[in-house]
Order: sequence, then structure tokens, then C-alpha cells
Amino acid sequence: MSIVELRQYTLRPGARETQIELFEREFVTGQQAVGITVGGRFRDLDDPNRFVWLRAFPNMAHRRRALEAFYTGPVWREHRYAANATMVDSDDVLLLRGPGFTPEPGTRGVLATVCHPTDAADFDAYAPTGTAPTS
Repeated sequence: MSIVELRQYTLRPGARETQIELFEREFVTGQQAVGITVGGRFRDLDDPNRFVWLRAFPNMAHRRRALEAFYTGPVWREHRYAANATMVDSDDVLLLRGPGFTPEPGTRGVLATVCHPTDAADFDAYAPTGTAPTS
């Protein structure tokens, strides 16, 4: 299982398309270059000031190294002020374990369920069956 971040950004009114354009142009390949797998990127249909996206790492040690490399690297240094100018809050992050997250090509909607198991053993028992794609 990989480590997946579900990130939900609250953006300044009217800034979502600016954030998405910058993200797609600079931050996807910039993160991939340091070993981060960038998954789905979504517009919240109920909130025009929300941008939701996913990224994954094989384990926590890789996550630490990759995030350090990206956030101290040239892509973030060059574009961080423009990105931060679009955001009110970028701290809404859920750290998940799961089998993956890339939707099938042509998928128009994605439903995410966030589970809060009582302990790690409960989650480990649930994840193989409860996180499988639906038809």
C-alpha cells in the first residue's frame, strides 16, 4: 500500500482557474521529477473556491525526502508566491494508506469516502476490500 495525501485547498474567490493552470503547468511535472506521484485533480462542484488533489508516495521515508526535494527545489522557489497568492488555506490534508487513486480515463466524477477506523488493525482489515474501485 502507498501513502496518499488527499489535499483540499480553499482558494481566494475567483482564483481557482489561476491555481489549476499554474498547478498543471508547473507543479505536476515538478513533483514527478522528485519522485512524487501526482494523481487526480478536482474542482469541488459544491464550492467554487475549492481545489482538491491527490499525491502518493511508496512509504513515509520516501515522502519526507520527496517533499524536501520539491519544496527546496527550483520549481517551488520560482512559483511559490504565485501559488500562495491564490490560496486562503492549504493545510487541509488527510494522510491515507491505500492501493492507488488514478481514475479510469474519461471518468467524469469521483466519489471519495474518508474512513476513521478505531485502530490500524481495523484499517488494515478494511482497506483491501473497502477501497476497491466500483463498477
